[in-house]
Amino acid sequence: MRLAFVSDMHGNFLAFQAVLDELERQGPFDGIYGGGDFAFNGLQPAECVQTIIDRGWPAVRGNTDEWLVEEATDGATPAQNVPEGMEHRGELKERDRWAVARLSQEQIEFLKGLPVALDITGPSGRTLTLVHATPWSTHPPVWHDADDSEKRKMLDDAGSEALIYGHIHHAYQQEIDGRTICCMGAVGSPFDGDPSACFAIATDDGEGWSFEHVRVDYDHEAYAQQLEASDLPGGATTAASVRTGSR
Repeated sequence: MRLAFVSDMHGNFLAFQAVLDELERQGPFDGIYGGGDFAFNGLQPAECVQTIIDRGWPAVRGNTDEWLVEEATDGATPAQNVPEGMEHRGELKERDRWAVARLSQEQIEFLKGLPVALDITGPSGRTLTLVHATPWSTHPPVWHDADDSEKRKMLDDAGSEALIYGHIHHAYQQEIDGRTICCMGAVGSPFDGDPSACFAIATDDGEGWSFEHVRVDYDHEAYAQQLEASDLPGGATTAASVRTGSR
């Protein structure tokens, strides 16, 4: 079984298109999965969400997907299990409103209906869990350099032999107690010092899950310039991150 995992487009359709081309080149896959944060903070939120809908990818929801749904429903469907200090206020709320104004009702309903986690059982009989941030919430980050106890808690809570997630925009993988945790990286704005888009491939050859990261070059300078010329709140800040591949 060979699967692809694509996360954190953040409305960057230019990067997403480059990844789609690379998926086509590296395919076929037994499945392609979305890891959340599809629309917020980029110039083409609707195009990113609609592509996932049209292709029928199974997906989980991200923290910013929850904030967009909260904004679109006037709080009737609020973000869930948000740690104190991680609420969207001020400019972040302005970015929410900017994205929501460009999303259709169908796209909002799609984001609203996404689960927090998905489990996939490979031919080895071992389970791989997909989440955006953690199995219990889409919001708290578990960074690549976090203490092993935090990563172990994620694996324990998922109850699986392997776990793949997004959210932190930093591609890595690590073995813990004979299990594997992997961040698939980010398509729209990586934070690991490499501005190229990133996704992950997971393979179960009958012996368990293994992972590889794929980096995809795209014209991130052109996208950064588009951000700076746009009316997206915080566009210049996002442009700097896109250029450097850092927070």
